[in-house]
Amino acid sequence: MNRYMKAALSAGVVLVLAAVAAWPQAGSTASVTVKTGPEAGKYDASPSDACVLVAFGKKPLGLSAVFSGTDSSLSVDMPNIDEKHANEIQVVLVISHRKSAGGMKNGVASLTYEIDTRPDAVLDASKRAERANKGLTGKATTTLMERGNTVLLSFTGETASGVKLEGEVSCRKVESVSGGAQGN
Repeated sequence: MNRYMKAALSAGVVLVLAAVAAWPQAGSTASVTVKTGPEAGKYDASPSDACVLVAFGKKPLGLSAVFSGTDSSLSVDMPNIDEKHANEIQVVLVISHRKSAGGMKNGVASLTYEIDTRPDAVLDASKRAERANKGLTGKATTTLMERGNTVLLSFTGETASGVKLEGEVSCRKVESVSGGAQGN
């Protein structure tokens, strides 16, 4: 591929990402319920940036989004959204103790729950390096449903320490950045 084609492709990706970021967030939501443990309860959030599902080039349709709530943040990464890879997911829930006196609860400012069942083969180099010392953590099952141009991802899982999590994320589905359509 010559440098002009690379520049045109890069410019196209930037334009698509800028357009996606400008879309209204109607319909994009997330919630997680911590079923067990010291922070049991429901945590609702909305996306920090555009929450969309998109395929880049020949890569499969995937989801990677960060959601923020009043007292928590939720990160969800699912590189391949299809039945074959349905249980390959990373869920990270960070619960802030800002409401507690001095922003601390039992001497801790926040608590993090994580489930990561993505195999190394689907991770890019930076995500493999990030996880190098942890390996796979916990277990999860997911359910995917499509309704129009919205995808609902529901998950249930358990962290390595035995804390049970249930949640759901809804995001908009858009066409592939280059190549065939992925839905709509």
